[in-house]
Amino acid sequence: MNGIFLGRWFAVIVLCATPAWAQQSGSGLAGTVNPPPGREPSALSDPSSVQPPETPSGPKQEAAILRGKIAQLMLVTLNGLYGPRSEETEFLLRYPPAGLVIPVVVEPRDAAEYIKQLRGLESRTGSPLLIGAQLYDLPRRQHLFKIPFVQLPTLLSLAASSDLDATGKLAKLTADHLNAMGFNLNLGPRLNLAPTLPSAAGGVDNLGSDPRFAAEVAGMILNTLESNGIIAMPMGFPGGGENRTGQSPATLLTPKIHLMEQDLLPFRQAIEQGAPLLHVGDTLVPTLDESSPPACLSRAVIHELLRGELGYEGVVVAGPIDSPDIQRQRDTASAAIMALDAGADIVYWSETGQKVARAIEAVAAAVEKGLLKRDRIEEAFERIVRLKTGRKLAERSRPGSYKAASLETSARYPKEAYEVERRSITVLKNSGNILPLESGRSTPAGVTGVFGVEEMTKLLKRNLKAVVQQNIQTAQQLGDIEDFEIARITGNIAGLKTVVCILGTMKRNQGEARLVRKLKEAGARVVVVWLGHPRPLVDMLEADGIVVAYCDPTMCGASIKAAADVLVGKCPLAVLPAMRVLRTQPGREETFHAPDVLRAPAGRLPVSLGGAFVAGYGVSYDPEPFIKKVEWQFGDGQRASDIRAVHAYASPGRYEAVLTVTDRLGETTSGAFPVVVE
Repeated sequence: MNGIFLGRWFAVIVLCATPAWAQQSGSGLAGTVNPPPGREPSALSDPSSVQPPETPSGPKQEAAILRGKIAQLMLVTLNGLYGPRSEETEFLLRYPPAGLVIPVVVEPRDAAEYIKQLRGLESRTGSPLLIGAQLYDLPRRQHLFKIPFVQLPTLLSLAASSDLDATGKLAKLTADHLNAMGFNLNLGPRLNLAPTLPSAAGGVDNLGSDPRFAAEVAGMILNTLESNGIIAMPMGFPGGGENRTGQSPATLLTPKIHLMEQDLLPFRQAIEQGAPLLHVGDTLVPTLDESSPPACLSRAVIHELLRGELGYEGVVVAGPIDSPDIQRQRDTASAAIMALDAGADIVYWSETGQKVARAIEAVAAAVEKGLLKRDRIEEAFERIVRLKTGRKLAERSRPGSYKAASLETSARYPKEAYEVERRSITVLKNSGNILPLESGRSTPAGVTGVFGVEEMTKLLKRNLKAVVQQNIQTAQQLGDIEDFEIARITGNIAGLKTVVCILGTMKRNQGEARLVRKLKEAGARVVVVWLGHPRPLVDMLEADGIVVAYCDPTMCGASIKAAADVLVGKCPLAVLPAMRVLRTQPGREETFHAPDVLRAPAGRLPVSLGGAFVAGYGVSYDPEPFIKKVEWQFGDGQRASDIRAVHAYASPGRYEAVLTVTDRLGETTSGAFPVVVE
């Protein structure tokens, strides 16, 4: 171990002794959520105005060292918008933690300025920090204001695309964004599968229902983040985090006998690839622990399953230890002790302050009374030191505001996000071949809804010309579409052949189903473009067409553009997986017809909704009109560029016929088909 590095840390550890949390000076960084004059985060007060406590001596030194090490077992969340609040700064100097989470910022350059301040605190304490974010949650949502972040495709979008190339692109986008803002830790990917409870609302931050694809995605994302200098922390072990109804806690329901090949499969892949950290959530685990505590407090989950059966040797992060589900059952300080005793190395908090300080003191008292083994603290501390020294966190350069600002201005990032999003768009219904929309047959058309109406109208006008719009202004504030809005919309559709309704996840979804029903009763042909988890669509099956984009409705620019492509027939193509081996004889001519093994659009339903809508379902257009170029490679040195190619193999053997196809927008995809000649 690096003795010089540890020496600096122990100097800090000694400084951490004074537990006089109530004696706050109130000085330090500005604690307001409002930006300073000029909106420049750099105008915040200098953190040097907050002084660390004096070094203890004599009999207090051993207690100070213990508390310093325990502080290093904490991952805390900051709640200042442009920098840490003054009380947070004082805490960070008194109890330097393992790391920090920034939950939300207004702009990318604000994150860079924020992290510059944190790196300044780092230099004062001598303790390098893990500085992390959940990139999907980082942008501050502001109704009626443009969000200056690129919309990144969600994990559910990746599951809908079933495309590892798209996964790699998204992981690289994630790494580029985190690096530009100065983060070194990604809180993710979240490796939960889609919920199995029929009544669970579901979200877009999961990898769908296929554990094998989820495992492949986990591996691809981890490799890409690590190769680009970002520490990945897979989230949600041991799974089940989406199985939540109402205010009830999430519960893992998969029988233990099936866990290894279901919920645990993505985590097993992450462990095999050497994930440096792994997060254990607060999901209840009755199939793993008879007392059914939250997973992050369960010795059966952390020590026996994760460490024992799965052999994980990295840093285990438990929490949030102050989540509502945990706080309803126990005090957060006792929960922190339970998590460490169960085998966790880091306790994750959704705040910074007195609760964390009290927990540090409670853990120290438990060690001093023999209720928690000192070896457990030392073991966890050693793992964290190895992680930080191995990743050379102290040597990372500080972020630059210019580089972070480029995330807002560069054309590259929106283009790449759109290319990934495009492959996920799914058609679930196409009654009477209402899609794709065509000028004349489908027009005049109207666009209405809650999200992205203006953007969709502009995009459709490029192809259909005769398109009008009606926004539903009140729905986002009220959480649903009210009857007076439905009456206004249905009263103004005379003469329209098609109405496109852009709807999505809100607090309540009853009004959206009523809108579709009333439009149909008024004689309109209705196409629903749904944004979010598709479960509410089971109440909107009266629509003639249904198109799904798996995004957060409040950040939907790339999804609207991708969905517009599908509506007008500019579809990405996907090669279907080989369902059988082609068996033939030498000299026998075989026909290779590209449209037979293509689908358009590329996306497929990543979760089951009941009835015919099972995972993998999707409606395809005739793919042939969307093909720009075809290339067949038959595996015997021969090629063809015809949509319908005829080929005969000369010799017996095993071959792989590869189809590469380019769509009308120039995007290329490929697939392979086994051939046996005998």
